[in-house]
Amino acid sequence: MTVGASSGVSPNVLGRVAGGLARLPAAVRWCGPLIGMSLLWWSSSRQPKPSAPSMVRALLHNGMHVVAYACLAAAFWVALSRAPVEARRWWRTRGAWAFAVLYGAVDELHQSYVPGRTSSVTDLMTDAFGAAFAVVLLRWAVGLSPRGLRHAALLFAAGLGSATLATFVDF
Repeated sequence: MTVGASSGVSPNVLGRVAGGLARLPAAVRWCGPLIGMSLLWWSSSRQPKPSAPSMVRALLHNGMHVVAYACLAAAFWVALSRAPVEARRWWRTRGAWAFAVLYGAVDELHQSYVPGRTSSVTDLMTDAFGAAFAVVLLRWAVGLSPRGLRHAALLFAAGLGSATLATFVDF
């Protein structure tokens, strides 16, 4: 039984994309994380526009931490990959997650100096869940983790829970 057959979802497309990206030259692969970090820095440098408080807007903003840091961790995962992408390399998964979370910590510190922005532990937790979601999903897609899709779903749910917590509790 294949991974796709047991979960009802096929990892083939995502796995092929990851494998293709891993064959790019290292200088090209590292453009992804650099562009991602630049966009996040630019975004967190902007002062929020004055608007009426909205719970929906706050939830969407905090939920985007999951998506943004999942994308950043995926970019780091690809940057740390080499063909064949199916090879087990402990630093790729742990490194991608650690780089994304470390950048999240730096960005949270940076936001504390931007007027109208706040730095939050719950935002950093949400970033960490988003990063973990991406690397677990990628490991599943390339065939390294048969139960990865189930774990990725749990991490995504935890990330959304953390984003909800960030909306209602600020610490």
